[in-house]
Amino acid sequence: MNQLISKAIFDAQGVHLANAKLLELRGWVINTLEYPMVDITFTNTGRRPFRVRMTAKDWDTNPPAIELLSAAGEYLTTITTPKGSGVINTALHHNTQRPFICTPGSLEYHTHQNHVGDKWENYRGKSAFDLGGILTQIYSAWRTTIDG
Repeated sequence: MNQLISKAIFDAQGVHLANAKLLELRGWVINTLEYPMVDITFTNTGRRPFRVRMTAKDWDTNPPAIELLSAAGEYLTTITTPKGSGVINTALHHNTQRPFICTPGSLEYHTHQNHVGDKWENYRGKSAFDLGGILTQIYSAWRTTIDG
């Protein structure tokens, strides 16, 4: 993908992520929002913060790589989801050896041996799979499956 086009698409979607009302309503804190990285901490009263870093070098030809971090920015090596989650996978991904986001829209999902046949092209361009849509899916999974 042409990097200028990739950056333009990223920046256009990033404007919506930086909406102060949305950030306040959801309790999102932007750590970094600069091509090709979105780094956001999800916060909520009474819950342990959860940080997500998306790197979208070839956005949107390829889905972003998504890393799960502590509030301090350290890689999470274990995650407990007592209520179960189809999105936040507590198993270790074969490429990163860390828990990962296992849903369409993450590079880790599309490169996982169980999902290599489910191509990014099936989702690319749909609003639920733009940068904000992917973050919203992860945020919803965090709110409903990760203990505070």
